[in-house]
Amino acid sequence: MLTDMVTLEARFARERDLYLAVLRVLDAPSPLQPLQDVLTCLVELADAQRAGLELYGESSVARREWSLFHGCSELEREEIRALTSRGIVASTIAAGKSVHTAHALLDARFASSASVKAQRLEAVLCVPLGGRLPGVLYLEGKRGAGPFSEGLVQLAESVAHFLGTASERALLQRGGDKEDPTRPFRERFQLEDIIGRSPGLAHVFAQLAVAAPLDVTVMIGGPSGTGKTQLAQALHVNSKRRLGPFVELNCAAVPEGLFESEFFGAFPGAFPGARRTVGKVEAAEGGTLFLDEIAEIPLAAQAKLLQLLQSRQYFPLASPKAFKANVRLVAASNANLEQLVRERRFREDLFYRLNVLSVRMPALAERREDIVPLVEALVERLAEENGLPRLRPSPACFAACELAEWPGNVRQLRHRLEAALIRASAEAASFLEPRHLFEGMEAQGMAPVSFHEATRRFQRDLLRRELDATDWCVSDVAQRLDLTRQHIYNLMKAFGLTRDSQTPES
Repeated sequence: MLTDMVTLEARFARERDLYLAVLRVLDAPSPLQPLQDVLTCLVELADAQRAGLELYGESSVARREWSLFHGCSELEREEIRALTSRGIVASTIAAGKSVHTAHALLDARFASSASVKAQRLEAVLCVPLGGRLPGVLYLEGKRGAGPFSEGLVQLAESVAHFLGTASERALLQRGGDKEDPTRPFRERFQLEDIIGRSPGLAHVFAQLAVAAPLDVTVMIGGPSGTGKTQLAQALHVNSKRRLGPFVELNCAAVPEGLFESEFFGAFPGAFPGARRTVGKVEAAEGGTLFLDEIAEIPLAAQAKLLQLLQSRQYFPLASPKAFKANVRLVAASNANLEQLVRERRFREDLFYRLNVLSVRMPALAERREDIVPLVEALVERLAEENGLPRLRPSPACFAACELAEWPGNVRQLRHRLEAALIRASAEAASFLEPRHLFEGMEAQGMAPVSFHEATRRFQRDLLRRELDATDWCVSDVAQRLDLTRQHIYNLMKAFGLTRDSQTPES
């Protein structure tokens, strides 16, 4: 009884210290130390492992502008950042409410995170801050301590309401993290049409800085929809051929029988009804010829292209003489050309001629920091193109964009934003919201899913993997998952799992 009273008094004393620290935050000219005191009080009160405050740009939850942590080293802080960047923080800001997981390692929403696995995280609480900028209060529990109490969650939510504006003042006083790794390249080259400031994009720019001044052939790789055409244009405008034409040819769109005339041009007599036509090589004279989807060039035409690269000469169809070519060739493909060479579907000698310098455009999943600036730029551009109001995406919309998967990369993002802008304009909305972006797109990976549905998918996929790993021996699976055989059979039936079936789509 006496022990309980002492414990209760100690808790009251800690809560008093916490509220006093919050009051000092509100009154202090410099809020940094009082904010640190608030985190210290929260860690003691919650018996937590660590606590932190994170503040983001007005629109971006991919790039942290300011942070303050208690109970962790700089390395651990970056590990926390890796955990929260897509999952917990984005979910918190997108939903506008707290995210509390009793065991992150077992939570389907976060279990696949490398940082969660490495740190074996258990209880985590993330609460949105009150204020103009998106931000969160982050609490991480000790191992084996279990989830935070409902009272602690309510207390953290009450405190977080007052910490947003104070964090913004700390940001203004200290200055945000404005480092942009692409800035040195943007100051030297014309790169306005390529949006982003991620390290991945900076690496692309570093390769461009080497390739652009040279007159050599460049091969651009990367998944479909990543912006390879924009990169080819950037190579052109930053080269010594910038005053010449930039001519693009999508090789996949040219019928096999017309490739030579489209590429090299034709003279009268080349075929019935033929007249003098200018091919892409001639049209690009003095400039850059960009061959997109070059893996689609037929083998017969590949020999002609190789001859052009070797001799800088070509023969238009039915031409009695050779023409000299003064062009720089830039090619692009989302295919694995080395594999095509091994399969004898692409000439090895042509591959080496094209691949003098190579640049890879990363997928959007590899540069998520660029999603928000891309969304901002695309929305403004699409509004102008379609004559629609220039609606600003809400913070929840930005967060939803960062949470979603974009297998079609920038192209898919653009199409989704265009549809969202049309829907929002039709209902005279003041902002773009997640419902505009993901209307009719509830498929997995395209919109945030509920906790129940995410858990169901996690269980289904786990069961399928275990069944495959044990050659569908239910007894072994039951032992590995610490479940009864009947429970495994019930789960198999509920998820529609059979040995000859694929995992059903959700």
